[in-house]
Amino acid sequence: MGFLGDLFSAKRSKEPQHAPSWEEIVEIMYDLQLDVFPGEVVRVIYSADKSKRYVVLKDKNSYFSYRLETVYKLDEAEYKQAKRVFPHNKALPAIWEPLGGTTEKSLFENEEELLKELKAEPEYKRYFE
Repeated sequence: MGFLGDLFSAKRSKEPQHAPSWEEIVEIMYDLQLDVFPGEVVRVIYSADKSKRYVVLKDKNSYFSYRLETVYKLDEAEYKQAKRVFPHNKALPAIWEPLGGTTEKSLFENEEELLKELKAEPEYKRYFE
């Protein structure tokens, strides 16, 4: 096969032979993509199955907000594209995206006030209690 053929063959054999299961994807995504938020990530609250999370943020003016996100599994074409764009060890099989298309909630002056409202949300009661 030759040196180059052997090299490319060796690289291909290191790639996973199967797509990750949902449980593996959720485990892979835990605590990832938190660096994309403006401001400071103060707290992350995960649902029981870890597939959803509330991200509590503090902006430069010391106001608090939160965002509800869920793991979105990339389909086969999206994952192949991600593997082409990113080096193999950086391509992820999923992304965190806002649940229901909403972004950050209202601004709060303190974290306690925020947590009180967050815990009253139907999504919190459904997935996080």
